[in-house]
Amino acid sequence: MLKILFSLSFSFLLILQMSLAAATTAANNAQLAPINCAPQLQKSLVKILNIAEARSLITAIQQEGPIQIEVSNESLSKQFGAFWDETERTICVNIGSHSSEGEVIGSILFELHNAAVNSKLEYYDNLAVAGKIDRESYIQSIEYLEYENSKKAAKIAEKGIAMGIFSPSARLPTYRNFEEHYRFQKIGGHSAYIGSTYDQLAPRT
Repeated sequence: MLKILFSLSFSFLLILQMSLAAATTAANNAQLAPINCAPQLQKSLVKILNIAEARSLITAIQQEGPIQIEVSNESLSKQFGAFWDETERTICVNIGSHSSEGEVIGSILFELHNAAVNSKLEYYDNLAVAGKIDRESYIQSIEYLEYENSKKAAKIAEKGIAMGIFSPSARLPTYRNFEEHYRFQKIGGHSAYIGSTYDQLAPRT
């Protein structure tokens, strides 16, 4: 059993090294630090690493600290498919909420962009803790960050699809403008979750 596990681990490391070897076209030829990734998500990560823009994105994220990609069965991941835990610096993915590997890839791409703005998320959290931002402004600010992230993630997804690396199911639909995005996030309960986060952070009066 140990030999089998070692063989599987070695095989993944070999694949990962091959993907990283292609990273010489990434910005400044930056080298990626190791990523602690759940076995069920490693295949998706390897495909993502084949996109130069994704490698550059991850390199920038790692400048603020290491990241992990884990399988999650938390209610939040079940509701939205995946989320970025800014405290643990972990992308949490609920596999059961996705019907294909392409959808998993799309979720990871989006949450990588949330990870990239972690300092901005912390900035708004700190404003809430200090009582320097009201509830509606906090929700709108976080939703706007995610709206911008959705457009950036969609571009990388489209490139991966065009290159034949991702399946079409990795495509990430976006809204025409922030107002439309915000309206549907309210309908879907996402804004309500952000509001509950604000309620936990803001000082009680």
